[in-house]
Amino acid sequence: MKRIFLLIACWAMALTAQAQIEAYTTWPYYYPDFQEGTMTLNNGQTRKMPINIHLLKGDLHFIDGKGMIQMAPAGQFSAVQIGEDVFRRVGGYLMKVTPGPDEKNYVAVRSTIDMSALNETGGAYGTPATTASTQRITSVDLPGFVNTSHMEQFQNRESGKKVKIKNEYFVVIDGNAVKATKKDFSDAIGSERAAAFKQFLKKNKINWKNEESLVKLFDFLAE
Repeated sequence: MKRIFLLIACWAMALTAQAQIEAYTTWPYYYPDFQEGTMTLNNGQTRKMPINIHLLKGDLHFIDGKGMIQMAPAGQFSAVQIGEDVFRRVGGYLMKVTPGPDEKNYVAVRSTIDMSALNETGGAYGTPATTASTQRITSVDLPGFVNTSHMEQFQNRESGKKVKIKNEYFVVIDGNAVKATKKDFSDAIGSERAAAFKQFLKKNKINWKNEESLVKLFDFLAE
């Protein structure tokens, strides 16, 4: 029995490790390389191509026929799928989504570079504090990579500083993104449902930083 629990624990840790994003100031992307993915256009048509998500602004980048990195116009597509991951544009950013009851109701996670951690006073990821003040990195310093060689950028991807990733969670209700906190969600549903929501939380423990847990909120909205 102990061995079974140990195997389950190792499996869970492996999944967590796979889910972690490893990005650098020289490679500010969601995936370690461009992945074959599908872009769904606004007219319903689909396009398959090597794609990746730029973490700074949540833009979709792809590799063109000449091996150059390009940016897909934000207004021309509604969704992106890379493997099992689905992304939708929420509030101007591509966010990974966990399905809810329909396409207008779901949980979204925005993964972006933690710029404050990159320039923390103790030095950026091991940089001595005495030099940190002269090496502060801003969003302008991070490469956009548009119209650059994918091969060249990929080969140099680990030459910069490793960056920390911060995740922001949202509950999208009828197409409107609500920040995933108890206060913001309570404000969104209105005071008239406050008592019912309080009772719901007594029966359902919600982790406000977990997609699968947040999906339970749609059960309350359906009541």
